[in-house]
Amino acid sequence: MPEHQGDSCAGMSKRELGAKGFGDGECYNAVRPDYPGEAMAFFASTFNLDGTVRALDLGAGSGIFTRQIRNLVGEVVAVDPSASMREAFRAAAPDLEILEGSDVAIPLPDASVHVVFVAQAFHWFDQPAALREIRRVLTDGGGLGLIWNERDESVPWVRELGRAMRWDRFQPYVSGRDHSSVLKAGPFERVERAIFRHAQTFSKEALLGRVRSTSYVSLMEEDERDAILRDVAEVVAPFDEPLTMPFVTDVYRASAC
Repeated sequence: MPEHQGDSCAGMSKRELGAKGFGDGECYNAVRPDYPGEAMAFFASTFNLDGTVRALDLGAGSGIFTRQIRNLVGEVVAVDPSASMREAFRAAAPDLEILEGSDVAIPLPDASVHVVFVAQAFHWFDQPAALREIRRVLTDGGGLGLIWNERDESVPWVRELGRAMRWDRFQPYVSGRDHSSVLKAGPFERVERAIFRHAQTFSKEALLGRVRSTSYVSLMEEDERDAILRDVAEVVAPFDEPLTMPFVTDVYRASAC
């Protein structure tokens, strides 16, 4: 966690923030973006996904990524530690399986899945321990795919939005950090990184909901949160609706060794 924290998050570790900052799975599911088709195609080709593949979505949240990958594999199971997220997941996809578990305690047997995906969650993990646990549930030569949507702050109004959100002060992780060395240090090889472009279109009210769903914002005192929402509303006030938010989608693939 960066040094400059709000009073509501003072003394809270990154892991605690990740565990407590996502208490409204329904809101998260409604306002967070999906992932670009090109990124899904990248995973499909590099992992040879087909109807024989059993996949795990680890840190699945409300299942946004799970619902996208399901048609590319034979079976997908999801794992998440948050009861609220699991509830939202089941409401959105009652025919998919989600289990309670975490990055370091996956409730699956050894060598039981062919590929593990982590969407918008690896930065919350205890990474060395999580990579060992992921390797445990993977078959020999199985794949690991990581993916993030990050706001494209090369766009001026998106950069202003980040300032209004106090991202520079409270960010729980560094956007765009290269995780290649972390993966190579674990029991993985053939690490490859790829970058894609994506966008999400929504109303101004939905944008405010997206900001509320941010981990540190959700845990702030009401007056702190209201100040952020006022500043965000000012940034987008000059624009017509709907708004289109550009993203840079950061993707990794690796193979178990």
